[in-house]
Amino acid sequence: MEELIRGARDIAPDAVRVEVRDDHTLRVRFANGELRDFDARPLLARKCYDALKNEALFATARVEYGVVTWADGSDLDPEWLYEDSVPVAEEGTAL
Repeated sequence: MEELIRGARDIAPDAVRVEVRDDHTLRVRFANGELRDFDARPLLARKCYDALKNEALFATARVEYGVVTWADGSDLDPEWLYEDSVPVAEEGTAL
């Protein structure tokens, strides 16, 4: 039982806002209030995300039901997004 409870607490929070930044990076606000930067460049090496190399398509990033999605149907699991991002200091942020 303890394992189930611990696992439930380890789930990453949903994304609530996303801002597309330079060089295929995203600034994401999560439901727990954290602001984090995600570098998507390593992601673009995967065949399923190849279309996101197009900057115009990458700029269509938005949040739907806690998940960052793009106009072509690509998306990022919130857990992956959270774990592979880095915290951002809060001063001067728009999100």
